[in-house]
Amino acid sequence: MTKIRNFKIPFRTREMARWLKKERGLEVTPDLEQSIERQVKEARAWIEPAAVYTTLTRQTAEKTTAIEFPEKAIAVSIVAVSIGPALDDERQTPQADANRESLLAALGQEALAQSLQFAVRLIQEQAKDEDCEMTAPACAPDPQLAGSLAMLVGVSRIGITLESGAPLPPFARLAWLFWTPVGKGSAVAPSKAGRAEKVTA
Repeated sequence: MTKIRNFKIPFRTREMARWLKKERGLEVTPDLEQSIERQVKEARAWIEPAAVYTTLTRQTAEKTTAIEFPEKAIAVSIVAVSIGPALDDERQTPQADANRESLLAALGQEALAQSLQFAVRLIQEQAKDEDCEMTAPACAPDPQLAGSLAMLVGVSRIGITLESGAPLPPFARLAWLFWTPVGKGSAVAPSKAGRAEKVTA
């Protein structure tokens, strides 16, 4: 099991603007992009990225989780990320008008996406060493499944307190990726599955 804290994540202004157009109906303009950039500068202090992940062989995962495996997958990595509660708390304060709330919501979505991507890149490096390729991250549509996987991966290690069966808080996200061997002689479970390490960036 691997835990990572305090790593740096980028914020993509254009992606946040697209989210605001799709989810909040805002028109993408230079003024909106400038507002996003200002909000990012203000909100950086409220975001504390952290991630924890583990890799399970197919045999172990099929016994302990409800994840359905593709035919050729030999292992799965389960990833949970958090950006801390401060940004979500700020978004819900009475002082947050509709425009500010929307900007903070977009920022939260971007921070979660970038935190997940940071962890995914580390897993992809491990998979490459094991002659495997990774599927794209998949998120659980079922809150109960996400909650059970979060407990399995140990979200308490990144500051998330979760009761059995409870959904993840809005400042957290969980996903999984499958390992598939490439080339001849690589159809074995990854040797790093289950090995614990701690990385701080």
